[in-house]
Amino acid sequence: MPDSGDPQRVDPVQDAGGDNGVQVRVIPVPPRDGLLPREVLQNFLDASIADERNYTTAQQYLTPDAVKKWHPADGVVVLRNTTPGNPVAVADTQSTQISIKSSEIGQLDGKHTFTAVQDAPYEAAFTLVNVAKDAGGKDSSAKAEWRIDDLPDQLILNQTNFGNTFQQVDRYFYTTPDPSVTGAQQQVLVPDPIYLRRRIDPASAAANALADGPSDWLTPAVHSAFGHTRITGPVSGDDPRNPRVPLDGADLGGGACQQIAAQLYFTLASQGGSGSIDQVTLTGRRGAVLCQLSSGQARVSSYAPGALAGGAGGATPAYFRRPDNGDLMRMPGQDSTAAVAGPLGAPHLPAELAPTAQHLVGAFAVRRDNKFAAVVSADGRSLYQVGLTDSDKLGQPVAVSGATTPGQGFASPSWDGYGGLWVVDRNPAAPAVLLIRGGQTRIVATMDIPAGRTVDGIRLSSDGTRAALLLKDGTGATSLWLGLVTHSGTAQAPAVEIGAVRQLAPQLSDVVSVSWADTDLLLVLGKELDSITQLHYVGTDGSQIVATPLQAVDGMTAVAASESRTDPVLADSQDQDHTIYGLSGNAQWQWRAYTKNGVQPTYPG
Repeated sequence: MPDSGDPQRVDPVQDAGGDNGVQVRVIPVPPRDGLLPREVLQNFLDASIADERNYTTAQQYLTPDAVKKWHPADGVVVLRNTTPGNPVAVADTQSTQISIKSSEIGQLDGKHTFTAVQDAPYEAAFTLVNVAKDAGGKDSSAKAEWRIDDLPDQLILNQTNFGNTFQQVDRYFYTTPDPSVTGAQQQVLVPDPIYLRRRIDPASAAANALADGPSDWLTPAVHSAFGHTRITGPVSGDDPRNPRVPLDGADLGGGACQQIAAQLYFTLASQGGSGSIDQVTLTGRRGAVLCQLSSGQARVSSYAPGALAGGAGGATPAYFRRPDNGDLMRMPGQDSTAAVAGPLGAPHLPAELAPTAQHLVGAFAVRRDNKFAAVVSADGRSLYQVGLTDSDKLGQPVAVSGATTPGQGFASPSWDGYGGLWVVDRNPAAPAVLLIRGGQTRIVATMDIPAGRTVDGIRLSSDGTRAALLLKDGTGATSLWLGLVTHSGTAQAPAVEIGAVRQLAPQLSDVVSVSWADTDLLLVLGKELDSITQLHYVGTDGSQIVATPLQAVDGMTAVAASESRTDPVLADSQDQDHTIYGLSGNAQWQWRAYTKNGVQPTYPG
């Protein structure tokens, strides 16, 4: 705050909007004579989070040489705190060095992509010099002009200031077709989470970030309709619900204009939430309209995010198995259950799938169109694909594991939105991830898995580009990772790979269960070190979306969510009644008993 000068009128600050309800805006203060080095550094850090497009005030705390070397747009380091330490003299009384020591929790790169870091030690050194003309003269301390002469290249913020200054936005890109599949394939938009400054023309920043292309991590699995088309000016329009985006107009034939409009619509809508945009208009030279896309058209389109998730047109049915007889049950809503049609819901299950005293029910997954289910035999050695109509039969297993010990064999079957069935084979003699599609079984190449860890579970996003992985280490602890799915080869020799694997929730020492809760969000049942098991919402970039975990019910072993946020979260429990709970509520979330005699609740996928 200024300590001198005349009072000035300050108008009330308008809320910037967004999900976090930002309430703090920083008014930067220019440097003045007589400030101590530590005060100069603190003022610089405060000015660097102000709403100035080019960090004008912050640059006033730097020497001319430092201004040339400082590139805050190239990235951000997020720390637990940014409290400066005590100054240390360097060469003489006219220079000093101050360090910031803290735990690092994340980084933002030059393409706005966030990477989570679990409390890694971090130290940044700042060198300050006194540039006053009479630095050694009378009253030199009162006339001192300390400036920062050497500093880290990136912007340094603490966790609170990062949340106040930056907003998470999803930019969207189209899935890249599998080259080994013949015929047309439905393309859908895949979210690529980024962070942008909240109040520096956020719409234009989001549009330009989209035009720049996807993050390095996502690039191998997606493509953009922009091609060589560029945005030529700021996003404009008198009504923020009807933005106009100027383009250079190149390469917009063959439906490209509508495809670009779709990318822009969902990207801009992610800033204000669902329903914040009515229509996107793309303009060319002299403002001529190239094409338009309304919210109604975008939401029902075949390329909309989550279009392959299933459950279109209403609530998604949930499923579970009965522990006493193994029946697969359908649960359209609370207190409403019925056995599915076909052999999986028959009064007496085939012996291969029925529970025994030695083996509990095997894992299962329902295809996203609700027409088929994949179910693992009770001993974990066989995987069946079974239709859910009265005329369907069990048939032969689609895959057989060589595991011989209980607790090994097949686990965690999961369907992508293209009808691909994924399953983990935990056979210690030949561990593998399998993809079964079109009658073919492919061994998935799992790349970048850390040494000493094996895949224990898998959950595919509906668009098929990302795989949530549960990796088990030598101690039996399970951690959450995310891998990128890429396809190659031909129809005769298809190949699939899960690579670029990265850890998402390093703060969790043991993860019990994971489920996709949106196209860019995972719901994780796990616990931090020396803590209890809780529910955590984790973004696909590793950021924790909800700061405070949700309390879990004692004994929960599985959690289920759908990519539609309208469906309730479900979880099972190891109580004597095998109760399945649903999470509901408005101001305060509460667990309510949905049904009893059920295990492994799940949604299609």
